[in-house]
Amino acid sequence: MPSNTPNLSDRSSQKKRRNVSIVLLVLLFIAGISVISKFQPTEDQDPAFSVVPMSSAVQPPFDEASLPVTTITLPSQHADTTIEVSISTQLHIPHAAFTDSSGTPVDEPVTLEFQEIMNPLETFLSGIPMELDSGRVLKSAGMVRLQGSTASGNPIRIRSDRALQLEFASIDADTAYTAWALDTVSGVWSEIDAQTTVTVSDEMERMAELEKRIPFPPVVAEDYSFTIGDETGFYPELDEYEYVKFQPIDGEPCGFTCTEMNVFPQKNGVYDIQFIGHEYGYQNIAREEICSCYLAFDEGRNYSEALKQYQKVNRKALDKRDRERKRIERARRRHMRALARQELTRENELASWKQKSADRRVTRTLEVLQFGILNIDKPYVIDAPVELMASYTDSLGAPLLLENLQVMDISSRVLYPCKNERVQLHPMQKQVLFGTTPSGDLAFVHIHEIKELNASMTAYKFPMRIARKEELSPEALVNLLLPA
Repeated sequence: MPSNTPNLSDRSSQKKRRNVSIVLLVLLFIAGISVISKFQPTEDQDPAFSVVPMSSAVQPPFDEASLPVTTITLPSQHADTTIEVSISTQLHIPHAAFTDSSGTPVDEPVTLEFQEIMNPLETFLSGIPMELDSGRVLKSAGMVRLQGSTASGNPIRIRSDRALQLEFASIDADTAYTAWALDTVSGVWSEIDAQTTVTVSDEMERMAELEKRIPFPPVVAEDYSFTIGDETGFYPELDEYEYVKFQPIDGEPCGFTCTEMNVFPQKNGVYDIQFIGHEYGYQNIAREEICSCYLAFDEGRNYSEALKQYQKVNRKALDKRDRERKRIERARRRHMRALARQELTRENELASWKQKSADRRVTRTLEVLQFGILNIDKPYVIDAPVELMASYTDSLGAPLLLENLQVMDISSRVLYPCKNERVQLHPMQKQVLFGTTPSGDLAFVHIHEIKELNASMTAYKFPMRIARKEELSPEALVNLLLPA
């Protein structure tokens, strides 16, 4: 076991680890918040916000590992404001977006409390139920808990013509997701009439368009580079190319000794060289060839001088391209971290991703017209091939009684409950079965580690590992529940 994991013995406890050596981006909640405005949100764990009444269906399993809450304060006359709440989410707040309970515009500062849930593990920690009905749960593409009040503590509403916008980084462009809201008393989710949109930003297309406006730089002369000249004196316009060479774009030999030659400079720095060979008497063309080339110079002083001249002439365009390229790279890295958080993927696994390229970044937008727990969801059918009557033991074989039993399916990014002492599983997928003991400790097992599970089985006694509640934190839970 890594040295940073909590004590897994259910008989003894170790001192709490102070350093976590494996840092996962999936739980860097609200880290390094930057704000595209003059307003700075502050991150706080507000007891009034995080403590849920006993009558609520939302019951976080651990106080020690509760999700952070971001507090945002806006002045009474705030302008249109965009706040980068986390690596995954931006919050857009229009001017004069809030009223009091009677519909009168608010004339004092406003406080918003924001908590986001971006993967099944965070859903578990939030205590938010995701069951839709028997056999179905909701699969989330981004969920938030949002509350608002005036600075004096009075409730506020969002104006119907001033909807807030939540913009989430997204793993895919699936349009089946819609907006849902949770009744926190009954635990029932309802689809709501709020607009959701999907935007695909093809950054490489934008860069390609920018590159088209910049002439190609001169290249070092290579094989099949050639010079041109006129021994007849009929084409003096070729004299300006006396000290340069042309490098065919396709790297293949081209051109021939001809009776007529023309040079057609293109806007992007490509030169089309036309070779024409006439029959005797110059009445008919016997052969014609056009070769697309870059301007080329022999390596050394000639090439260095040519490159300096090119950079001087095209300095503004080149600087603009370089700034855009750096911006795209920063956005790509940020987007990939957001996707890692949603995918419950360790940072060192990013290189193995195939589709998850931020060159084609996908974002989702949720229109927010009400406070509460809001989600971009789609129904997901639990269709697991293995269903077992389950019992549980600790590491020493003693029976365990467990509560709040759930399965986290990492492959499909869903969380679903276990009912009537039965567990539904996909043994070949990345899944974790976990619950809490009566004393509040965490009991868990990685399904892929149980090799004997198969569809013919009807019952199974799961050997659970135990982590003490006082040793839990979001980071520790990641290390425990995510299989390496």
